[in-house]
Amino acid sequence: MKKIKFIYNPFSGDGTLKNRLDNILEKFQKSGYAVMPYRSSDISQLEKAFFDIHEDYEAVCVSGGDGTISSVVNLMAERRISTPLGIFPYGTANDFATYLNIPKDIDACCELVLKGATRRVDIGRVNDRYFINVCSAGLLTDISYKTDTNLKNALGKIAYYIKGIEEIPKFTTFRMRMQYGDNVIEDNFLLFLILNGSSAGGFTRLAPYAKIDDGRMDVLAIKASNITNFVALFLKILRGEHLGDSNIYHFQTDRLQIGCGGSCETDIDGEKGPDFPLDIEVKKHFLKVFAPVE
Repeated sequence: MKKIKFIYNPFSGDGTLKNRLDNILEKFQKSGYAVMPYRSSDISQLEKAFFDIHEDYEAVCVSGGDGTISSVVNLMAERRISTPLGIFPYGTANDFATYLNIPKDIDACCELVLKGATRRVDIGRVNDRYFINVCSAGLLTDISYKTDTNLKNALGKIAYYIKGIEEIPKFTTFRMRMQYGDNVIEDNFLLFLILNGSSAGGFTRLAPYAKIDDGRMDVLAIKASNITNFVALFLKILRGEHLGDSNIYHFQTDRLQIGCGGSCETDIDGEKGPDFPLDIEVKKHFLKVFAPVE
């Protein structure tokens, strides 16, 4: 029988996928696939899921949010595993799957894998790590991994908003130098986002012209400003009207170096990222994903 590796976190998102695991096994088995499940409630344990990488798999499927999927992609990249990736978007944040129009429906996700239609998509590399959707730093960008897991599972994205309100009074701006090609930008910032797709943290219009397979990243950097200006800009972001704002730097590039003066933590796909300085590039068409045909 053909084999599928299925990696899942029983506590991810609302935790409902584990109750449907038997349906998933049944659906694949009826189509001639042997499913090799691997249960992982901790991202640090995911490496053990690839103990048998010498064997042939038709697909690697993963259930979880952007952070879990990103961790699996990192492991696949490190081990040069080119097997197509099947995504079951059952995490707190699923921006990558949303961009690819992968539904949060177990039967539909199984059908995508069984039909075999795939897309070649870009991923980003920052220093020695990879990201599928976003690399960021600054105001609110570290909320996802600072938020208690039990609170996330109970409240979903609302937990992020609660933690975000708690963190705002503690935040200070930082000075950053960005270089891409012959261009250099140096300024004081509140945050920056390097986007592979068009959304992050559920904000769907951050980079409305971004494409996940064009070999370029969209860079958004928000200048340091007072709270009144920031609130006005935030409302523009919600409406998708922010790209022309004078408080925002926006550009597209396939390579970028960033230095930061002072202390500032980075985030990649909702997990703690590497330290500055950052060397970032696009790995064009690096990943093959089961996804609806455009």
